[in-house]
Amino acid sequence: MTTSEQPPGGLLNFRRSLPGLSRSDTLSRLTPDGRRDLKALNFSRIIDLRSRTERAADPPPYLGHAAYLNLPLLPWRHRAFNEASAAARSNADHMSAMLDHAPNQIVTVLGAILDAPPGPVLIHCHAGKDRTGLIAALCSELAGQTRDQTADDYTASGPALRDFYRDMQARRTPEQWAQLAPFAPTRADDIRHTLTHIDHHWGTLDAYLTAHGLPNTDLTALRDRLTRT
Repeated sequence: MTTSEQPPGGLLNFRRSLPGLSRSDTLSRLTPDGRRDLKALNFSRIIDLRSRTERAADPPPYLGHAAYLNLPLLPWRHRAFNEASAAARSNADHMSAMLDHAPNQIVTVLGAILDAPPGPVLIHCHAGKDRTGLIAALCSELAGQTRDQTADDYTASGPALRDFYRDMQARRTPEQWAQLAPFAPTRADDIRHTLTHIDHHWGTLDAYLTAHGLPNTDLTALRDRLTRT
C-alpha cells in the first residue's frame, strides 16, 4: 500500500510506494527547505530516469553527489520504440512500448535499486507518472502487492499533477494540447493493461526479467530490498 508522507517543498508528485522505494517528479523544483527535508529522508540512491537532453534543460540539483545516478529509461533513437510511441493512444501503449523495446534499461534500473547502498531509494522522471510509474509498478509486482494496490499508487499521480497539466495546457495551442490531452489522465486501467501485457507475452514478470538478464537470485534479493527500509 502506498505510504503517504509530506512531500518535500516544491515537489508535486512525491510519495513512498514501498518500504524501500519512493517516487517523485523532477527534483529541480525543490525549494531550499525541500532540499533539507529530502536530505533528512536519507535516500541511499536517487535514480533519475530522464534523458540527458531533459537533464540539460532541467538540471538536477544533486548532479555530482554520490547518491545520484542518471539512468535514462527511454531508448535513444530506437526506431521500433519511436514508431510504437508515435502510434500510442494511451499511457498503457507507451508503457507497453517501454516493456517491449527498453528491457535492458528496465533491468539496469532494477539492478541499480538492488545494488544501492543500505537505505531507501528514490526514483523520478519529469512528472513522475509514467516512466517512474512503470518502474514503481514492476517493483510493486515484485514486492507481492495486489494489482489494486499497484493501480492505487499509479492513479495517485492524477490529483498530484492536476495543476501541472493545467499549466501545461495554458502554454500550448489548442492543437498542441489536443495531441497531449489523451495522455494527461492517470487511469488505473493503463497500469493494469501494462501489467497484463507482461502476462500475455511472458507469463510472469519473473520470466520477463530473467529473460533480459536479471537472475532469480537477484529477483529474490530485490524483493527483500523493496519490502524493508
